[in-house]
Parts: sequence; structure tokens; C-alpha cells
Amino acid sequence: MGSHAGKSTSTIDVTELTIPTFHAALRKGQTSITSVINTYLARIAQHEPTLKSLITINPNAIKEAYQKDIETEQFLNDPSTTGFAFPPLHGVAVLLKDNYTTHDLPTSAGCKALATLTSQNDSQVVQFLRKAGAIILAKTNLHEFALHGTTTSSLGGQTLNPYDLTRTPGGSSGGTGAALAMNLGMVGCGTDTVNSLRSPASSCSIVGFRPSVGVILTTGIVPVSETQDVAGPMARCVNDVRILFDVMRGDEQSTILKSARIEGKSQLRIGVLEEYFCLEGSSNSNNTINPDVLAENAIIQDIIRKALSFVSSTSTSINISLIPIPKHPSAWSVSTLLEKADTQIYEFQEVLNEFLASQSIISPHKTLQSIANSGEYHQDAITSVFSLPLSNPKIYSCTSVEYKSRLSFISSLKQSVRDIFAQYEVDVLVYPHQRQFPVPIGETIQPNRNGILAALTGRPAICIPAGFSPPTLSAPSGIPIGLEMMGQERGDEGLLDLAEVFERVLRARRVPFTQ
Repeated sequence: MGSHAGKSTSTIDVTELTIPTFHAALRKGQTSITSVINTYLARIAQHEPTLKSLITINPNAIKEAYQKDIETEQFLNDPSTTGFAFPPLHGVAVLLKDNYTTHDLPTSAGCKALATLTSQNDSQVVQFLRKAGAIILAKTNLHEFALHGTTTSSLGGQTLNPYDLTRTPGGSSGGTGAALAMNLGMVGCGTDTVNSLRSPASSCSIVGFRPSVGVILTTGIVPVSETQDVAGPMARCVNDVRILFDVMRGDEQSTILKSARIEGKSQLRIGVLEEYFCLEGSSNSNNTINPDVLAENAIIQDIIRKALSFVSSTSTSINISLIPIPKHPSAWSVSTLLEKADTQIYEFQEVLNEFLASQSIISPHKTLQSIANSGEYHQDAITSVFSLPLSNPKIYSCTSVEYKSRLSFISSLKQSVRDIFAQYEVDVLVYPHQRQFPVPIGETIQPNRNGILAALTGRPAICIPAGFSPPTLSAPSGIPIGLEMMGQERGDEGLLDLAEVFERVLRARRVPFTQ
């Protein structure tokens, strides 16, 4: 076979390119890794000045791609590898949220004070990615320290939503979400403490998967909460998410998941969590809710309900029954969970200080207090999770009575969710990830997101594209709408199976008009 290492021309389009299609093209000599990386870099040069989704571009990406092309030739010409697949991420351009440490690129968590932070080692996930053949193409913007959902930071600025440049892309993994939507890379990695993998997925018409807590090791990732943090895959389709997930978790972590898949099942029962569709307090006549937000919520409800109905009536691979759950326990309300169970404000200072003080981290600051004293952070991006542990460390710490009360609340919440799954005999719960559109640029918070239930219970949850809003005065091009599914405990594989069924029927993703 003739060499095509470093081939400069390509007969494939990187727009919506998937890992299997890419690898098939490599085998046929239709493209090279260098060509694909060059095309992504050209797209970055074209779109990134507007989008602001990236913090650092890998200066060695082309060099790494050329070396991968040599490996491709060696693999294809070696008789001992005939019939074998490439390594799962061979030559794949990965967009990495800038809170994953990398030995060859700085890691900032979006904060100017940490712009020069480096690590002697790759984070555990990045080690797995590189071993599987990935190229870290760029590190993406995030909401500063991954503390909120509008993806603005002192180092990376404000990332824009590629479907509506007047709106945010969700967050905190919004840089990865926006860049994937715009086809600036093939797949991406994010993190999630409350909503942060699924919010950009909903806002940017991609797939974001929050795995079960503990399935993917978070060693070497800038932390927020020991209780709630996970790392997870993001991509434009569920199959690429699954491929990336298999790599990110490593072989040793695979045994802690249920092996159950949905193949062979003749029926699935989908619990429709009705109270997660409506705006909280909308049934109370004493509450005043912005009429624009009410209108957005009505659109979202309509799109999600139509999507569920369409899948249940159209799917031929499995019989899907929709089971309405009209009322959930009062403790499940998002406002209650944030008020009584969210642990990040108690854990953040302790876990961040521990990370900064670790021997492998070379940082200009070794404590949260030092970062605060520097003033090199985005005042509007920083939340009470940053400020309150500094102003009142006795209350907002892991030794406080209130923190222990929250852990007790979470334990009861987990049992309550088990009870609902058993009472209604459901396989998953479904609901919109966001009850309103992504907020306009300039807003400091993204309210009405539903991701915290999975975050606190440790269950797997995935958000997939469900459709787009019709044109309105405030959103004339339409806004992506995401459907979230929360699965059985340790039921990650079965949840991915179901997401693929929904994806095949809905085919709801579309590329931004600005492509």
C-alpha cells in the first residue's frame, strides 16, 4: 500500500465528522490525520475570533498529527494488525475543558490568576486519551472555576452560543459545547458538578453525558466538589460519546457498572417527570414570572412532549411506554436541592487548596485566598461558592454541622429516587434539561436547569438534542432544546443505549447557520 502519511488533500468533509467515519476514511486513504487537523485549525481561525470558545490551541498539533499518520501507515502495512481496528481515538482531535491538567499545556480553570499554572503530569483522563491515540487539539473556555452556567471567565472572556450570538452557550463546559457545535474538533471532554456537561449540550445541540459518580477518575482535574464532581464526554452524536466514555473510564473502572444493556428488551418504561417541565412557582398566583420566560417554557414543554410522543409511536427497535409521574416528592424541587443539598460551597476551598498544593502542580497561587488577594479573576463570574468560604470559613467547611446535614439530605434523596423508580416501575426518568432558553449575554446566571437531581444522587444522566424553538422576536433563528434522561444506578451503558434509540428517531441535531 502506498504511503499517504501527511497527505495534504482530503476527500472528506470534517463537518459533523464522526470517529467511525474518520477511521474508515483513513483506512481507504481518503484523508490523513494531518489534513483533518489542518482543516480544524482553519475552522478555528475562521470562527474562534467571534465564538471565543478556546483558551489554548496546541502548538504541536500538526507535528503530533504527522506522527500519527506515520503510525497509520505502520498499522495498515503490518500483517499482524490486519483486520484489527485502530486504537479507539487514533488521530482524533479532542477539545479539552481547561480544568484538565496536561503536562504540555497550561491549565487555568479560566482564571487569570492561574494563567501560568502547569502540571508535571497529565490528569488521569488525559493519560487514557493519549494512550488511545488522541490529539489534544485545544483547551476550551469554561465558566471561571466551573462555578456557573454562562461560560464567562477572566482569561477566556465570554463564549457565545453558535446558534444565537446574543446568547450564552450554557455551562460551565460551554467552550467545549460551542466548539463542538461549530465543528472545531471531533469530540470533547467536560466536567459536571451540577449541570455543566448537559447544559451546553442542551444549549448547543450536542450530546453531553454525565456518568455515574466515580466511574471516571477525576485525578488531576481542578476540583469543585468531592461529592458531586464528574468528568464526562461530549460529542455531536451518542456513538462518539460512548467511544470517548469507554476510553475516559479506563479498563479498571469498567467493573463498577451494571452490565445490563437494553438489547433483548421488548419494552422500556419511561417516567415523565411532569413537575420538571413547568417553571417552579408558576402555579402560584402570588409569584410574578417574566412573561417572556413563561413563553419560552411553553415552547420547551411543547417540543419535549412532541419528541417523547414521536419516539414512543415511531421506534421500531423497542416498545417504549411513557409513564406520567405527576408529582414528585417536594424535596426534589430544584430550589430545595440547591438550598438544602448542594455541597460545593462547603467543599470548594478545601479541595481546591489541596489540588493547588499537590507536588505535581506548579502554580503562582497555592490557596483560594491567595487567588482572591490577587484580584485576577472575573468579579461577575465568581459566585458565593468562591466568596463565602473565605468570608466565613467556619460555616462553609467540611466540618460544619450544615455540611453534615446536607450529606444526610443527599442520602435520603437517593432512597427517595429509588422509591420512585420502583413505585412506577420505570427504567429512566425524562424531562427538559432547561426550562427556559439560554440567557442573553450579560446575564450572570442561567436559571431553571434540572441537572442537580442526577448530580446529587450520583446517577448517570444524558442530554441529547430534541429540537429547536420556532423563530421568535427574541430568538429569530431558533434555539436548541435538550432532552435529559436520568438512568438506573450504575446503569450508564443502558442509558447510552436508550439515548441512541431516541437519537435515531429524532435526528434533531443541526449545524449552526454560521457554519
